[in-house]
Amino acid sequence: MVPDKEVVDSYVERRLSEMQTAKRFSISANRVRRILDKYRVPRRSISDAITNLYITKYGKRPFELRHNLTRRQEILKAVGVMLYWGEGTKKGLTVALANSDPVMIQVFLRFLREICGVHEKRLRVGLHYYRDHDPKKLIGFWSQITKIPLSQFDRPFLHFAGKGSYKSKSQYGTVAVRYSDARLLKLLQLWIAEYQRQVLE
Repeated sequence: MVPDKEVVDSYVERRLSEMQTAKRFSISANRVRRILDKYRVPRRSISDAITNLYITKYGKRPFELRHNLTRRQEILKAVGVMLYWGEGTKKGLTVALANSDPVMIQVFLRFLREICGVHEKRLRVGLHYYRDHDPKKLIGFWSQITKIPLSQFDRPFLHFAGKGSYKSKSQYGTVAVRYSDARLLKLLQLWIAEYQRQVLE
């Protein structure tokens, strides 16, 4: 017989879902709900439930925004938002910015890390390269630039184009930095709209 307290602790302290709690103790989900109702445990919102499921089941920790920004951080935030306005993906469920400029990629990653508080292990990088590039060397280069381990790089994509060398145009290939989080993408869209209003007023 599973003590009620352990079921409540599983839901409240461990942040497991009702289904995860039921599975943990080999009991029905209905029994979990009855116990939670018995002790008047507030149910999570759908948004909170999804967030907790990502954390407890998939290990996807949410981003943690930095507040009370310094002057330098305010500038970094503005630059990061403007970069995303110009170069970022606006639709879908993933924050993604692609470019061939190492400095631009470094600045955007600093914005994600320092202002948005993204979780390092959820960052992904995709490389697009041309026939006259060495993809292994490029991945090593971008790993150093981004400070993202090789294990978080996707399989490189060979970009076919016209004849000739493309090193002068894209010496380092093109990388796409991605962070799968619909909430962060929505926040970036709101920030873009906010800066647009401020500039156009």
